[in-house]
Amino acid sequence: MTTNRDLWIEPFGGCAGDMLLAAFLDLNDPRFVEGDLVALAEELVPGEAELTFRKVQRGGLAARHMDLATPETVDPPHRHLRQLIERLNAASLPDAARQAAAATLTRLAEAEAAVHDVPLEQVHLHEVGAVDTLVDVAGAHLALARLGIERVFVSPPLVGEGTVRCAHGEMPVPAPAVAQLLLGRPFRTGGGRERLTPTAAAFLTHHTQTFEAPTAFQSAATGLGAGTADPKVGPPNLVRVHLGTASSKAKDVDDPRVTAWQLDVNLDDMTAEEVGHALQRLREAGALEAWSSPVSMKKDRQAALVSALARDDMRSALEAVCFEWTTTFGVRWTALERTECGRSSLSVDVDGHPVRVKVRERPDYPGRAPFGPRDLFPEHDDVGATADATGRTLREVRAVAIERALDQLR
Repeated sequence: MTTNRDLWIEPFGGCAGDMLLAAFLDLNDPRFVEGDLVALAEELVPGEAELTFRKVQRGGLAARHMDLATPETVDPPHRHLRQLIERLNAASLPDAARQAAAATLTRLAEAEAAVHDVPLEQVHLHEVGAVDTLVDVAGAHLALARLGIERVFVSPPLVGEGTVRCAHGEMPVPAPAVAQLLLGRPFRTGGGRERLTPTAAAFLTHHTQTFEAPTAFQSAATGLGAGTADPKVGPPNLVRVHLGTASSKAKDVDDPRVTAWQLDVNLDDMTAEEVGHALQRLREAGALEAWSSPVSMKKDRQAALVSALARDDMRSALEAVCFEWTTTFGVRWTALERTECGRSSLSVDVDGHPVRVKVRERPDYPGRAPFGPRDLFPEHDDVGATADATGRTLREVRAVAIERALDQLR
């Protein structure tokens, strides 16, 4: 059973926030559709955003194009990060999507602060603060949540060449904020114009530790998102996304036992909040699991043991997280054998509300019970939102979601 929990982004022709959203929609997955974006934009900017979607041709390839028009798109206001986060917090996003969107906006603001040498709280985001950027960032993270994405892979993006005109005048390509966001990352030049926007660069760098295509990828769906411009120089103005499963080595599908690596670091000089943030970063970098345990260190100091499980191809990314976001001087690795269940996800309707359900496929073993409700796990965020909207209890919503999922699978 294909898990389809991985996303591979190919910015071979560049990338912008609206292009990413269009590519996600072009996957034609019922879990994330145009209506989801329209509803989100109405929450973020009530009565102001107008979204249009259409099929276009770029370089002979059919792709999805999205256009978002608001009064602020023409005359973007100067906004502080705090104001964007307030709008984000008012929207009904899953908690994980809200946190990731806020972190992406913060990353964007930090890049602007660095290139203009001003404190973060004083940054005026100019074009970055326009409504379309807020919708792009929030919408992209809603897409990841709805699609059940757990890992993101990004190929080195095309950044463009020449100069670009922005609020500060004519600037080199990549734009200063993009160059700041891409420090330490590989990228490609060319394309005759600006190809990678700061919004897209912030999203891509937030979800990865490096830009590198997966060694092997089993794709279940592919989407193409088109930019508005149709340049005659360089590759077509497109970004391609693949939904599927990435792996570094071919695996015998009949063998549920795989090798995993356990990461361990001892931390005795970090706060609980800092440890929690490091765990979040490990999960975002592709850890299969991440957790902490209390330990006692020298002089009986209470400390935290941070641990994570990873595939072999993710070890470097997780090490980078540890050295970037913790105070550790070293990382320990232990090879483990792990017996895994197959997994996938589907979406069901409960009283007019979508509820995502994880599906578990247990390996064959003596006495295995038939597939049934024990193998279906409704997403708590969706269950809670549906319960709040319908007046049902959490238990009732879960029961209905499982019943609908069984009907769908039959």
